[in-house]
Amino acid sequence: MAEAGDGNIKVVVRCRPLNSRELARGAKPLIRMTGNQTIIDPPEAGSAQDSKRATERKPMAFSFDKSYWSAGPRDEPQYCSQQTLYDDLGKELLDHGFSGFNACILAYGQTGSGKSYSMMGYGADKGIIPLTCQELFDRVESKKAADVNVNFTVEVSYIEIYNEKVRDLLNPKNTGNLRVREHPSLGPYVEDLSKLVVNSYDEMMTLMDEGNKARTVAATNMNETSSRSHAVFTLLLTMKRHDVDTNMDTEKVSRISLVDLAGSERANSTGATGQRLKEGANINKSLTTLGKVISALAVASQADHGKKGKKGKAEEFIPYRDSVLTWLLKDSLGGNSKTAMIAAIAPADYEETLSTLRYADQAKKIRNKAVVNEDPNAKLVRELKEELEMLRARVSGSNSEDVYDPKVPPEQQKVTYQTKDGRIKTVTKAELQDQMETSEKLMQSLNETWEEKMQRTQEVQKEREKALEELGITVEKNLVGVHTPKKMPHLVNLNEDPLMSECLIYQIKPGKTMIGRLDSDKPAAIRLSGDNILEEHCYFENNDGKVVIQCMADSVTFLNGKQITPGQSYKLRSGFRIILGDNHVFRFNNPEEVRKQRDRATLKSNMHLSISAGDLDGETSTRPDSPVSSTDQADVDWTFAKREAAFARLGLDPTLDNLPDDDLNKLFEKITKVKTMRDHNSKPSRPESSMGHSQADDVWSETGRPFPSDATTTDDTSVHGSPAVDGSLQDVQHHLEHRLQEMTESSAEAEDLKVEKEHMEHQLRLVRAQMKRLIDARSRGETDLDTADFEPVIYSAKQLRLIRRVLDRWRAHRSFSMAEMVLSSAVLVKEANIISKELGKDVSYNFTISSGGSLGAPTSAVDTIAGLDEFGDVADPILASATQPSVAVKVLDKRHNAIYSWSLDRMQQQVQRMRNLTTYIDRPSYTQHFSSDEPFYDSPPPEYSFIGNALISLAPLARRLSSSSTVPIFCRYTSEAIGSCRVDVKIVSVVLSAKHLNGSTASTRSSSPVPGTVLPGSKLIFFLTVDSVKGLSSHDFSGIHLQVRLSSIIGTNLASEEVFPSSALDMESSSLSELKFRRSFSIVATTKVLMHLRHGYAPIEFFAAVRPTYLERLERWDEMREVKQYPLSTSANQTPENRPATLPLMRRSETDFVVEQTHDVVAWLQVCELGPDGSYVPVPVISQGSLDPGAFLLHQGLQRRIVLSLSSNSGQQLPWLEVTKVRIGNVRLLDPKGRMHESTSKALVTLPLLKDQAVEFRPDGTGVLTAEALWDSSVHDSVLLNRVTAANQRILLQVHWAIAVETCGDPVQFNMDVAITMRTRDASPPSKFLTFFGSTKILSKTSTLFSVRLSPPLTRSPKDLWRLDTSEKYVRGEEALGVWKPRGISVVEDYSRLISTERRAADVQAIRVILTNSPPRPVPVDTLAWRADDMLRKSLSLWQKQFGHRGKIVLSQEPTDPEEPSTLKRRTPDFELLEGLKLISETKLIPRSDGATKKGHLMILVDASQNIWERRWFVLKRPYLYVYAHSNELEETGIVSLSGVNVESDPHKEFLLGKPFSFTLFTASNSHALAAPNAKELHSWTSKLDPTRLPS
Repeated sequence: MAEAGDGNIKVVVRCRPLNSRELARGAKPLIRMTGNQTIIDPPEAGSAQDSKRATERKPMAFSFDKSYWSAGPRDEPQYCSQQTLYDDLGKELLDHGFSGFNACILAYGQTGSGKSYSMMGYGADKGIIPLTCQELFDRVESKKAADVNVNFTVEVSYIEIYNEKVRDLLNPKNTGNLRVREHPSLGPYVEDLSKLVVNSYDEMMTLMDEGNKARTVAATNMNETSSRSHAVFTLLLTMKRHDVDTNMDTEKVSRISLVDLAGSERANSTGATGQRLKEGANINKSLTTLGKVISALAVASQADHGKKGKKGKAEEFIPYRDSVLTWLLKDSLGGNSKTAMIAAIAPADYEETLSTLRYADQAKKIRNKAVVNEDPNAKLVRELKEELEMLRARVSGSNSEDVYDPKVPPEQQKVTYQTKDGRIKTVTKAELQDQMETSEKLMQSLNETWEEKMQRTQEVQKEREKALEELGITVEKNLVGVHTPKKMPHLVNLNEDPLMSECLIYQIKPGKTMIGRLDSDKPAAIRLSGDNILEEHCYFENNDGKVVIQCMADSVTFLNGKQITPGQSYKLRSGFRIILGDNHVFRFNNPEEVRKQRDRATLKSNMHLSISAGDLDGETSTRPDSPVSSTDQADVDWTFAKREAAFARLGLDPTLDNLPDDDLNKLFEKITKVKTMRDHNSKPSRPESSMGHSQADDVWSETGRPFPSDATTTDDTSVHGSPAVDGSLQDVQHHLEHRLQEMTESSAEAEDLKVEKEHMEHQLRLVRAQMKRLIDARSRGETDLDTADFEPVIYSAKQLRLIRRVLDRWRAHRSFSMAEMVLSSAVLVKEANIISKELGKDVSYNFTISSGGSLGAPTSAVDTIAGLDEFGDVADPILASATQPSVAVKVLDKRHNAIYSWSLDRMQQQVQRMRNLTTYIDRPSYTQHFSSDEPFYDSPPPEYSFIGNALISLAPLARRLSSSSTVPIFCRYTSEAIGSCRVDVKIVSVVLSAKHLNGSTASTRSSSPVPGTVLPGSKLIFFLTVDSVKGLSSHDFSGIHLQVRLSSIIGTNLASEEVFPSSALDMESSSLSELKFRRSFSIVATTKVLMHLRHGYAPIEFFAAVRPTYLERLERWDEMREVKQYPLSTSANQTPENRPATLPLMRRSETDFVVEQTHDVVAWLQVCELGPDGSYVPVPVISQGSLDPGAFLLHQGLQRRIVLSLSSNSGQQLPWLEVTKVRIGNVRLLDPKGRMHESTSKALVTLPLLKDQAVEFRPDGTGVLTAEALWDSSVHDSVLLNRVTAANQRILLQVHWAIAVETCGDPVQFNMDVAITMRTRDASPPSKFLTFFGSTKILSKTSTLFSVRLSPPLTRSPKDLWRLDTSEKYVRGEEALGVWKPRGISVVEDYSRLISTERRAADVQAIRVILTNSPPRPVPVDTLAWRADDMLRKSLSLWQKQFGHRGKIVLSQEPTDPEEPSTLKRRTPDFELLEGLKLISETKLIPRSDGATKKGHLMILVDASQNIWERRWFVLKRPYLYVYAHSNELEETGIVSLSGVNVESDPHKEFLLGKPFSFTLFTASNSHALAAPNAKELHSWTSKLDPTRLPS
């Protein structure tokens, strides 16, 4: 292959055969091909494609590189198969790729012309992409086998460009729109695009198949599976070759792009509307830009080819960036690429085919300039090798050259040779030798390996480091910053943060070293910043290794804690502490001095002489580089230097140095506070000496007098002060502690004041809101308001705390409310199990009780998804944040062998997703966006499931008692003990707070403290050990671990939770006894923590990787728990003769149950205006499409009425009585850009209702309610309703009405927005020609659908609890569940029993520990004899005493039958009570939907008694079936909800109904008899209405 790749884009044309649609309309082919020519004939006159433009023209011929005829039979000689196309294009593409060129194949054409078939193929007919990929790997294997020095890697990426947005098809995480960027050398690229490495053809096909499934596909009139997006499949082929001669690796990279463009159809030919039309616009936008780019490149290529010397149009702008597609194809179209284009054409579509041929004709004029993508370094090496070989040949000479005498110098020997570009060149041999040596050096440098370069770099580095060694600067491995010099005296910094200490080194060079300020102009060797650093602060003088320090006047300089006198020299020795200014602390080191001291000490020890402290200048150090004088260097840190200065300043006894660091730090802080408070209260000597600093460092202020010190001080690091100061210091300390205690008490009072203030502000806000509501209501003219006085209630902080405590106690009693939730939600759990059973998901759901608090939603801390519990679907915030017990759903995930819980809210969301899978099963455009597994499981599922917990009481810990006890492990799902463990709590120490310490009390206790109480503020340190775990079987669990939460020990008042897990135990390879947990806890006992310790319990959570047998046992346990146990004792004593005859159990009437109801109500709204004949005529409504409810066209100055018609498919189940109120208002303007302008008239005005309202319940089971209201628009006082509305604008009004329903306590409220357009008084009605264009319709009313949910009230009697049971409510498909039943109120009883059992067990263990540690009381002798009886009686009375409420709420799922035979008088109160229960209503507006699944005429039975059938037009838009009077869909007559749909059709029902092709439609609220016109329509309607229905 040539290295230059200049050439035109290769363009081929391929014609597909006629498809079924074209054959059906009798189309004739218009395409002929002869050789490489493609000829298009005009359509016949009078045909569907006949147009003036087409018939005027003659046949048109186009020449291309290839013209492929695939429209005829496969056995024709000129027929082009997929293999032929591949042989011509694919093989050449691979040749270019393996040569290092970029290559690209574009497939262009209208929808359905065969682009995807040519590129991908269908079935056995593989396209270019699969064949190319297969051949690619075949070649890779053959080339590897032929040459061992060659290696290949293949990477793939797959993107989709849809609606001008780029999506990664191979990475599900890159769901968003990826950004396209351009690199100066790499060109346009997609940011964050995943490139996946593939090793075989099968891997690549798998990736491509997954990517194809994610592509956006939608049906158009042109093609049912039309690609609605551009797809770019890119192969990155990297060929690495190892050159043995030069020991170098060369690399060639080729990018092979395979592009399948979206269809280039016109909107009118596809029938696209709405979203499809917008897609087509964006697709055509990118293809139009592609056409502009191709046209501009063709012009540029022609101009560049014809007139290379001139400028002008050849440099015109190429609009690559006008679309994402052309931007990404920039290299393929006009740059570094070998490009081929397949123009796919249809044989019978003149307009689209001609457009495609012209498009392709322009593309073939484009010239590309492809180059080999080779490493420049490798290319240079290759060229240098060739040049060296040529030069060596020239130098050695040949027969064709002149032979010189060896004595002739090389400068006089001439050589003639031909260069690479063909020129004849004559040079001397000396020049050739010089040129050859230069090339060899360059070749040697290029051939130098990376290791050799690194070695040379390291040698230079070592030399540089050696030069810097004496300066104390190093960059050695494992060393940070600098290290201490070996000979020169220096200062090292000390910092409060140990990590920052000894990071700075200042060398004291021979001579004078001045310390100055950073921002000073005066010369200084060391510059510092901060408080009290002068421009000339002090200086060090180094003479022959002896260093002295001398400070300037007014400078703050401390040496070993003493402030030195200005003008006086002090000799420095190793280890001296120097403080400069307020913040800079240093230690002085002199390596030579220390070395001499060590030598002297070694000499004396060898001579067996004892040395004293006076003989040595300082103690020897373990580190010779950093010695200290008077103390071990480990102790010389920032704290030591500061504390030393504080002691010297205050004149304290140096024996304080023996106190612990914590106590000294506290003392230092207190002294600092006292000093700053004193300075603050007294008159300051300078303005800046007050407490204005952020740190309390005023101890180092220069306002203090310098301490007298003599110049001969050497290593005396302790300052002797007067012992008389100790008493005054203690007085100050006690005074300070008293003040701090007062501040603490006052802070508690301040907290109370803050709580009371917030409470009063809340009450004030309530009063303001009430006043505003009354004022607004009176302004609207409403007088029927509740005028009850609203008085704010003010409580004190103590009362508020008491109220909160009482509420918390009452909220903990949730058995009755949880029983309500279980019974009312049973139908939801049943439906979830039915759907999962039908779809074979291996998961079951049932009720459980979530404890709340730390056990609300327990998750394993060692799980692989432990860090994701706050994100996405892994999180269930409702359960995690619950503080009280609540009803949850237990998920037995048998597919992933896991157990976890969902809140009821999340269960409702998941069930809605499950319904979507069945509701839209026949609409793949919808279901492709749904995950088939996500609604059923946690994603990802947990590895370890929560199986139970052991509970311990914290009461012994609050009494400072260690404890050890065996605790049962209770299963949270079965409420039974499944094992046991030993829990050991051992108290290490109790550190009292400062205010509880006196002068003689030690701050710590022994590890076995005397029993007592833990005081507030104390620090409690203890060990928690869990071991000896028993009872957990390896048949049930494969892995297990336990964990403890910090909130379990100190309460829920935590900023962030912390979990401490044990290591996970593999049950197969280890025994259960190896499961152990031991951890030390250190907690500060605040008031809230102490309250939790006294009354709380700490659960120890157990998690396990469960086995299927455990899940099956849990499922069977639920089933057995719900088996109703009937008493056998009464019947056992009776003989068959005297046993009363009992009837079998009957299913109770649904009217006995009070369950949640859902009804669908459609509201038709008409606005009628007064006509010339005196009647009110409906105004027209203009609707722009199926999603637009329409706008009323009103006239100025006419009387109006609003007619409201409500229709419900529920009939008598929604027994409405009348419309009680109609209000309208909140006038807003909607401009042409869709922006909503603020309302000028927000008030809702109540409209007067006419007395006559029509209420009708029809024979077909539907109910209708109609009412009229008078509307005078002038009362709104809005200019929007008074003036004429501008074009393309609408006025929105809010309409609110209420209807009285017999079963509801309050009227049901409805809200909706209506749009109007005001016109002039004499404006004519809209022209019907409007309906001929687009989807505009002229209606007489607007239609709005509402979902009305009626829920039972929250407060009920326990004896009516059974009425809430929804477990018997029929759900379609429940037959598949068999004997399964959702858990009833037994789950609440099990939870109550579990809580009481485990808490009693914990209390027993705690009391045993407390009694064991309590000292025995002396018992009088007389109490052992004659008073023993009284003591026993008193004890028994205490045991038998019942605390709490005397009555017990009995929860029962069955109705309580009276003991006497039931009579009418006995049962009447129950019926009255049932009638007295009023439901609570909630309405929700259902958004409009487009995209009908099916339309057609059906007959519907409207009156079964009269056998009256009517013909209606039905439109199926899931999940509703819309009924219209006619096929123009202008008059809507009803809406049927398809929730719980069941379709039945069989010959017996047809015979019964007397209508052929009839079927019955059962829904949750009604049933309908329908009849189709023929058998085909019958099958179509039944399958569309119920897609899950099995064919009969």
